[in-house]
Amino acid sequence: MKRIIVSFLVTLVFILVTLYIPNAMSGERIHLRSQAKQLSDKDVMSMLVKYNFFDRTKNKKGAFTNDFVDNGDGTVTDRATGLMWQKDGSPDGMTWPQAKEYINNLNRERFAGYSDWRLPTIAELASLLKISRAKGNLYIGPVFSAKQEFCWSADIFGPDMAWYTSFKAGMIRHIYHFYYFVRATRSIPE
Repeated sequence: MKRIIVSFLVTLVFILVTLYIPNAMSGERIHLRSQAKQLSDKDVMSMLVKYNFFDRTKNKKGAFTNDFVDNGDGTVTDRATGLMWQKDGSPDGMTWPQAKEYINNLNRERFAGYSDWRLPTIAELASLLKISRAKGNLYIGPVFSAKQEFCWSADIFGPDMAWYTSFKAGMIRHIYHFYYFVRATRSIPE
């Protein structure tokens, strides 16, 4: 029993020292790519490892630390990345082209007082993946709505094929046209 407790404590200290403290305590933002681009599977794997993002099949030990604040206006700010997110996301699933129109509508309506919302890159979405399931049995923080199980990114894999994040399965994938949700984001100026 003592061995188990000691092993647990050693593991806990390792996680705190290597993951939590460098991310959360440094006070420095982690800058993620915000411009859409075409990515290969290899590009995505490199991104997962570089930022220590979790993916249930590609990076099981990933454990990126967010610093979420519920802004009380339908948005959530992640102080670790400097991103503001839609708390609930789109009410319905939609195709990737429809997702772009959804973003245009958010900006026209100045959702939460802002007009610079965009589809997140796959790196930005990956920063939301958690190593264990939470609200609604999803791999996303409990501050977010559980309705948006699958979310489109701005990034593409190839012609008519876009990257998305499955918060239900805890994975990043690409797919041809399908109906997924949108969780819009915007960058907060420093």
